[in-house]
Amino acid sequence: MAETVPQEIAQRVTTAADAVPVGREQAQAAAHDAAHYLQNLRATAIDDAYRRYTASNTPGYLAHLQYGPPPQIKKGAAIVVVIGALVVSSVVATAGIPAIVVFLLAAVGVAGFHFWRLAQYRSRIAEREQARLDANPWPFRAERTPAYNPDAEPGQTRVETRLLGVAVLLTEEIRRSPAWNNPILDQHRVRINLDATLQDISHRAHRVWRMRTDTPRPSGESPVTQALADHVDEYTHAARMAENALRDHVAALAEYLGELRPVERLLGDLQILDRTNSSAHRELLDQLYRDAVGNEADALRFQHHADELRDLQASLDTQFHFLREQVARTNLLR
Repeated sequence: MAETVPQEIAQRVTTAADAVPVGREQAQAAAHDAAHYLQNLRATAIDDAYRRYTASNTPGYLAHLQYGPPPQIKKGAAIVVVIGALVVSSVVATAGIPAIVVFLLAAVGVAGFHFWRLAQYRSRIAEREQARLDANPWPFRAERTPAYNPDAEPGQTRVETRLLGVAVLLTEEIRRSPAWNNPILDQHRVRINLDATLQDISHRAHRVWRMRTDTPRPSGESPVTQALADHVDEYTHAARMAENALRDHVAALAEYLGELRPVERLLGDLQILDRTNSSAHRELLDQLYRDAVGNEADALRFQHHADELRDLQASLDTQFHFLREQVARTNLLR
């Protein structure tokens, strides 16, 4: 089923991690990260990724291909050739060579040169078109083309295009990973060629798609129906095996993404450690210690002043009460 492709790939990744004999816990943690990413993929995002990767098969793209007009014989060049032929014929007339022969030779030369240029033009167009097909063999709207084999999945979207779309999203996520952009992968030679991997997956998926699209069903009851069905079953079985291997290929790409996640976290922690061990941070740390000692001394000094303020307040309060009593006594004497 095309709708459950991400979930099936996630299940394959989890199963492969459970079968790892050494480092199973690390493999399971990486598989959990990969499965979490796969299960959150939406069908629309997968289909958009497929169309984005195969955009060179759209009519709009093909219409904008600029191959240039085919070469033509220009009138100015023809006039120059005729004048040259007249000059040459007048020169060789003394040798007994007819002028018509000179004109014929000139015409043959011009025509031969024109056909050579036309052949070169067609050869360049054929090479460019072949290069485009080598990079993208998918026809337009291949994801909606019905499969005619008996085991075709129901629904509107082909499973082969969904597998390619998942692979495209996985490669894009890998490229966005900080671990992928770290030169440490080159030092340990664990960086894979994502372009070649995606190209290989695209061609594998297209071959399965083409087999299932071009292989028709038996027409009905006839003396050769059973023999034809057995013959078609061979192609169907081969396509099923190729699809299963393709799923394993995409699952391996997802495992690679999952293994990058712990590396991302480790590299992030190492970067934090390096940043905290820099001279600026060490100087800041020393200053913080000095501030702590200075703050403690300042706190003690402020506390001492606060105690003095409390004593002053008590003294002023005593003076206030004394003065108030004196005023009261004076009023009584009056």
